[in-house]
Amino acid sequence: MSATKRFLNWTGVSFTPIGGSPVAITGVTSVAIDSGGSLLKFAGDGDRYNTTVVNDFNEPTITVQAADLAAIRSYPVGTVGAFVATHNDARNGSGSGAITYTLSNAVIASNAVKGSHRQFGHGSLSLTAFSSDGVTNPLSTSVAP
Repeated sequence: MSATKRFLNWTGVSFTPIGGSPVAITGVTSVAIDSGGSLLKFAGDGDRYNTTVVNDFNEPTITVQAADLAAIRSYPVGTVGAFVATHNDARNGSGSGAITYTLSNAVIASNAVKGSHRQFGHGSLSLTAFSSDGVTNPLSTSVAP
């Protein structure tokens, strides 16, 4: 079935520390992915508007909201690994059209959890990343054929 180009729910969400085993994160309610780009702007002389705008730096981040508090707290802040999550096609699930995001050299930036009386507990896992060579983007995207 052809892809809808509409997305519904997340599957295959996991973090794998370097030299360790993958930890599946379940009960995912949201994943936010930001390329973290910054723009450097220039104007001079009598310019009333910028005459040059360039993307001078990127700092990708991912934030996961989930009910799986044990997975969120599995590793301390500063742990390095790889993060993967698939945003499912609305009709085909994790098949045709699904988008898988991979954050290599991912570093756990925070792993907060909370719970209230008579409410489900939930947590937030935030990751940042670094480039091995300063040029290669640690955030990659692939679409299932």
